[in-house]
Amino acid sequence: MTIRRKALFRVDASAVIGSGHLMRCVTLAKALQQSHWQVQFACRAHPGHLIQWLSDQSFDVITLKKPPESKATGYAAWLGVTEQQDAAELSEQLQEPVDLLVIDHYGLSKTFEQAITGFYRKLLVIDDLANRAHHCDYLLDQNLYPQMHSRYDKLVNKEAQLWLGPSYVLLRPDFAQFQRAVDTNKPRFLVFYGGTDELNLTSRTIKALQQLQKTDFHADIVIGLANPHKTELEKRCAEDARFNLFVQTPHMAELMSKASLMIGAGGSTHWERCALALPALVVTLAENQVASTLCLVEAGVCGYLGQGQDLTAAQLTSAVQQLLEHPEQLQQMSDKARQLVPQGGGCAAIVERLNTEFQGPK
Repeated sequence: MTIRRKALFRVDASAVIGSGHLMRCVTLAKALQQSHWQVQFACRAHPGHLIQWLSDQSFDVITLKKPPESKATGYAAWLGVTEQQDAAELSEQLQEPVDLLVIDHYGLSKTFEQAITGFYRKLLVIDDLANRAHHCDYLLDQNLYPQMHSRYDKLVNKEAQLWLGPSYVLLRPDFAQFQRAVDTNKPRFLVFYGGTDELNLTSRTIKALQQLQKTDFHADIVIGLANPHKTELEKRCAEDARFNLFVQTPHMAELMSKASLMIGAGGSTHWERCALALPALVVTLAENQVASTLCLVEAGVCGYLGQGQDLTAAQLTSAVQQLLEHPEQLQQMSDKARQLVPQGGGCAAIVERLNTEFQGPK
């Protein structure tokens, strides 16, 4: 009889956090389910949460209470309560210890991890920042950074296994199913600034594309369910037949496979693009995105337009126009992106390692 292990994901989405952390956890969760794991999520009911969406995906979700108004700043504000409070509330709702606890949250650290000891057998931390201490069994950072293999030297217990770099990218299976097929005669742009896009860079980008000298193009505009500008964007796209709007689409890989250039934000989307050898013009929406984005710029896989709040439509029009006039630059980006991410990403390798770690009786 197959022993069904149980994994619990502690991760949040919100208007401030965005949806990227949740989406990469869903990718790993589905891969674990394919390997006969039971999976559960624990998410706090922040404004802009995606708890109902998770339930619609047939995941069991522990809902943590909406946080009170707080004067906390930085990543502590992302959590909404203290780490000890978060651990206590989660512990109260857990019926029994889980085999694997997965944490993907910039507001949680060693403080939380030790406060909830006893409610898990093994702990996997997913991080990008290397800015706080952890006590875990495995740490996954899928990003490309300078000194990548020394970033966590003084932040993680010595026994922890470190899974570092793009070879461990949490990539959905559909990104392995598509090959890019681009119409070289008619540019096709893909625009995506994450699940929320509070700055409404999507609207700014539509304006920029409408100013291009080349008017014969197509643009796929992707937004998340939590985007506060949805009504405006629906109107703008309806007024121009070159633009097609997608809301929380499950077909991102297919859209990327058809695009000649992507315009959007840094973050986990970097790796999805690289998997399909898709060139990009990128802005950063948070300080934590800058270092990894600059590494990718140096690697030649994308162009960088700076911080999102500083982006102007004129600047974007100029950058796109430059690439359209020099298609060899797009090809160079594509060739270099293809070399960064292994075919299919790293999810299968991670699940295989976890299955090996959990062999034998409970």
